[in-house]
Amino acid sequence: MYPIIKTVGTLLLSLIIPFGVLAQTADYPNKPIRLIAAFAAGGSVDILARTVADTLSKATNQPVIVENRPGASGNIGMEIVAKANPDGYTLLFASTNLTLNPAVYPKVPFDPIKDFVAVTNVAYAPMILITRPDFGGDSLQSLIQYGKSNPGKLNFSSSGAGGAPHLAGEMFQILTNIKMTHIPYAGAAPAITDIVSGQVQMTFTTYISAQAMLNSGRLRGLAVASLERLAALPNIPTFKEKGFEGMEFGTMFGLIAPAGTSPAIVTRLYQLIKTASNNPAFKENIVKQGGYMVVNTPAEYDKYIKDDVAKWDSFIKKIGGVSQN
Repeated sequence: MYPIIKTVGTLLLSLIIPFGVLAQTADYPNKPIRLIAAFAAGGSVDILARTVADTLSKATNQPVIVENRPGASGNIGMEIVAKANPDGYTLLFASTNLTLNPAVYPKVPFDPIKDFVAVTNVAYAPMILITRPDFGGDSLQSLIQYGKSNPGKLNFSSSGAGGAPHLAGEMFQILTNIKMTHIPYAGAAPAITDIVSGQVQMTFTTYISAQAMLNSGRLRGLAVASLERLAALPNIPTFKEKGFEGMEFGTMFGLIAPAGTSPAIVTRLYQLIKTASNNPAFKENIVKQGGYMVVNTPAEYDKYIKDDVAKWDSFIKKIGGVSQN
C-alpha cells in the first residue's frame, strides 16, 4: 500500500504547489515595481521604458519606477536583473543588446536564454543615419563622397561598443567602402548631443532618441535602415532606395523578468501589455516615436530571443568580430 500512498501524496503535492503559487501572485503587484533601463536617460530604451512603466502603473495602481543603469553596452543593467529576486518586482526593459552582446563580448555576466524569462516584445525601431545640417552635404550620397575624399576623417558615435548602432556603422563602412572612426558613448543621448556640439560628425540611432533634435532642425536624417520609410519620417529615404541592399538595422524592445519568475506573474504582465496594445493611443505613441508596435506571447518572445542570439552570433562571425573601440 505504501507505494500507492506515496504516489497519491506526490500527485496531491503537484496539485497544491500551483495553487500556492497562484495564491502568492493573486495580489501581484502589491508594491512598487523596478523597471531597469540598461542605458542612459533620454535614449530610445529609456523613453519606451517610461511609456511601458506608465502603462503598467495605471493598470496596476502601483508605481513602476524606471531605473537607468547604463554601462558596458547594457551589460551592467542586464546583470542586475539576471541576479535579481524573481518575484516580479525587478524587471528589464530589454533592447537588442540582450541577444547581441554575447556574440560581441568575450564574456558577459549573464546568459540571455538561461538567466531570463520572456514576457513580451513591445516595439521595433529601425536605425537612422543622422548628421548636423551643416556637415557632409544634404544627402547620403554627399556624405559618402565626403568620406571617400577625406579618408580617415569621418567619425561616428554610438550608444555603446557592440550595440546595434555600432554595428550599423560597421556595416555602412563595408557597403560604402569608406573608413570611419567609431566613438562609443554610454547611451544614445550623449552620443547624439555630441553631434550637435560638433565633437562627432554622425551616428546611427532611432527616431525615438533623436526626435526632438530632428524636429527642431538641429539634426538631419539622411537614410533609414529599414525596408520601408517610417511613418514619422516620410521624407527620409531608405538605404535600399539609395542602392544599399542589406542595410537593415534596428532595435527590438521587450519586457523581461529574471529566470524563475512565476508563470502566473509573467502571464499577468503579458496580459497587461496585450490589453494596452489594443488601445489605439498606445500604438500611436510608438508610431510617433518612429517604431512599430510588436506585442507577442511569452512563448513567441522566448523563441525570438533564441533565434536572435543565433542570428547575431552568425553575423558577428561573418564580419570577423567587432572592435570594442
